Amino acid sequence: MKTKTKFHLFGLRVIKTALAVTLSVMLVRQFVTDSLSVFYAAFGALIAMDTTFSKSLMQGLTQLVGVLAGTVFGYVSVLLFPGATPAWLAGLGVLLLIVLCISMKLPFTASLSCIIFLSACLTPTDDILRDSLFRLRDTSVGVGIALLVNVTIRPYNNKKRILSLLTQLRELLPKELEKIVVQEQFPDLQPCVELLRRIDRELTLYHSQRFFHRKNDEEAPLRGCYRLAERMLQELEAICGMDSLGDLAMENAAAMQELGMELPEAGIPARKCTRHDTIVMNYHLEKLLTAYQYLGELMQMQ
Repeated sequence: MKTKTKFHLFGLRVIKTALAVTLSVMLVRQFVTDSLSVFYAAFGALIAMDTTFSKSLMQGLTQLVGVLAGTVFGYVSVLLFPGATPAWLAGLGVLLLIVLCISMKLPFTASLSCIIFLSACLTPTDDILRDSLFRLRDTSVGVGIALLVNVTIRPYNNKKRILSLLTQLRELLPKELEKIVVQEQFPDLQPCVELLRRIDRELTLYHSQRFFHRKNDEEAPLRGCYRLAERMLQELEAICGMDSLGDLAMENAAAMQELGMELPEAGIPARKCTRHDTIVMNYHLEKLLTAYQYLGELMQMQ
């Protein structure tokens, strides 16, 4: 039986990027004829477009910092050596710019600032200060258009992705719980840990876009879901960390069967354990199952 494969050639971010570049080129060409001005406007729009508005804003500001730093270094080098810039000065300028960008925790700005610097000092113009200001202006136009496009055309909303990851984690945990409690096999919890980290990252993105969510689309319930998922994993890790497992309480066994976990018809044989082991295991197990139930109810409300 043949299955249909879906090919996603591009997403909304790609369309937004192409649109921002197109608008930047069209706008700048209305006022200037210099091809470099058009290039820097398109370049600004291309680099500034990102998944979320906050990321686009950070990309744009980072880009402008790079243009400004490269312009200043290039202008200073031309003032010091009006003729041909010495090779050692070009290398020194690149070195200083990279160190500066890294110290400012803007490593991605280094390449752009170095390009601007080398362009200014190795191919100087009649009025480098004027041309540098124009370069900054044109880049700002591209950045501004990218931000405008990103905020007006379907701002990023990853709520469905968060709920999907929570569903994956909620489906995975019972299987891992069955391994340790029923089969006494220590499960690999790394996939669960990675899923929880992805949910946390997605919540950070969701928070950064909070101004563009619907008024009734609050962040608190999603954070509550994350806390419950985190609690479930913590309780499972606590059970996995026990030196010896206890006997399964009837209430917890019934709750596990309701979740679809397979238990032996004759019950789990009595284990060689202390009363303390039984109390501790069932305590963590009850907390896990309760969090699991609450998580399902809270997700249904989203």
